Amino acid sequence: MRLSWLAAAGSLVFFLTSPAFAVGPHEFILSNGMKVLLVEVPKAPVATVQVWYKVGSRNEVMGRAGLSHMLEHMMFKGTAKYPKGEFSRLIRKNGGTDNAFTSQDFTAYFENLAADRVELALELEADRMQGLVLDRPELTTEREVVKEERRLRT
Repeated sequence: MRLSWLAAAGSLVFFLTSPAFAVGPHEFILSNGMKVLLVEVPKAPVATVQVWYKVGSRNEVMGRAGLSHMLEHMMFKGTAKYPKGEFSRLIRKNGGTDNAFTSQDFTAYFENLAADRVELALELEADRMQGLVLDRPELTTEREVVKEERRLRT
């Protein structure tokens, strides 16, 4: 049984990494220093855009636990160009979904959508990277949300 499972897993890995299925990863460094990895799957009509920041709970100062997670939540609260809720509304309007997660070493944001809508996801990510609006009432609300999420996990 174990051998057949291993053979099946090996076949799947071979299939998923075959040139007919995936091309890449291609690595690019943008002028602002951001590293971009691109893995193309030519036959797939969908795409996933992920932006990972090298900051997580491990980077937090004692007594300030949850700051990375709270900022993750705040990234959905809007910019001057795309007010609160507009980011996710535009992704949904274009048939996609979006979400984020925080770990010890990184915080990641992602969108799953049609491959021909990748430019929209990149535009939205660039805008919130540069123009996030930090509103005190929203910060207060999200602080309580993150505290409750932490209570539920521990």
